[in-house]
Amino acid sequence: MKKLSLADLKGRVSWGSVFGGVMTVLAVSVLLSILNSSIGLFMFDPLAEHPASGIGAAVGIGSALILLISMITGGFVAGKLAGMDGIIHGFLVWATTLIVAAILGIFLAVGAAKMTANALGAVTSVTGNVVSGAGNVVGDGVSALSEKAEELFGKIDFNASLKEENIPQNIRTALAKSDVKELQPDYLQKQLEEVKDDLAKSVKAIVVSPQEADETLNGFLDRLKQRTDNLKKDIDQDDLAKAIANNTNMSKAEADKTVKQYMTLIEDTRIEAGKQIDKLENNLQKAAQEWKEIKHKALVAADKATNAAAQSALISFFALLVGAVLCCSAGAYGSRKTQERVDL
Repeated sequence: MKKLSLADLKGRVSWGSVFGGVMTVLAVSVLLSILNSSIGLFMFDPLAEHPASGIGAAVGIGSALILLISMITGGFVAGKLAGMDGIIHGFLVWATTLIVAAILGIFLAVGAAKMTANALGAVTSVTGNVVSGAGNVVGDGVSALSEKAEELFGKIDFNASLKEENIPQNIRTALAKSDVKELQPDYLQKQLEEVKDDLAKSVKAIVVSPQEADETLNGFLDRLKQRTDNLKKDIDQDDLAKAIANNTNMSKAEADKTVKQYMTLIEDTRIEAGKQIDKLENNLQKAAQEWKEIKHKALVAADKATNAAAQSALISFFALLVGAVLCCSAGAYGSRKTQERVDL
């Protein structure tokens, strides 16, 4: 029997043994993960009220057991092959496996070998899935809110057209020459068009930044109220009479009659514009109330998702920590088995 000195064995690192241990971890993980997936599929009952009830917990427990079993097996193989310093070799198997699994996870994330990715999920439950999943919670939440905002506010329309009234051309010309903007024939029409443009911009801002929807909506409603107040301002009849008298050949009696007719026309147009604005405001108020409920539900869902991700990360952390201890212990046990067969 060939005799080896303790100095020949002690302190060396056999990367071949570590490689063998890592391959063992991955092979056992793949094999048992397929079995775990099969158990999960058997538990799925499409005819039940809750078809997937209990599957998540069962698969999660199975994944934790797969992690521990594969680490113990890989650590033992590495320690047995190395024959010395089993704890170190076991630890290197654990560390190398995590690095290899993380690297594979990056490549598998782009769509290759999904089945193997699922099999390695037991090893990379934190380093791969939990970190990316938790990081996407906020992003996915914002995307979902954007879709809801577009569906809710995007359907609100505003009719910016007014009935075309018969205003004599000479009166139109006279009013257009005045310096008072409220006397312009198309003043009310322009106000409604500005409301429509402002609404479109506000809805777009809400969809792009749903987290700031309340501020955007309140700002629009404030501007809408200010425009409504401007529309309700009384027109100075003296200014109207001067504009008509100074820019037409009408007599005073004709001018006074025209002023009364135009004031009636303006009042009717104001009423129509006010109805359209009131309808828009009511629709927005209803949408704002629905938005509060949608946002609350989204925030509750996001809170549950982040809590679940945090709990999963914590459980996986301790599972990996226990796996490291067991891997080192198995490596030490394997090295002792080899030493028992070697005459030191």
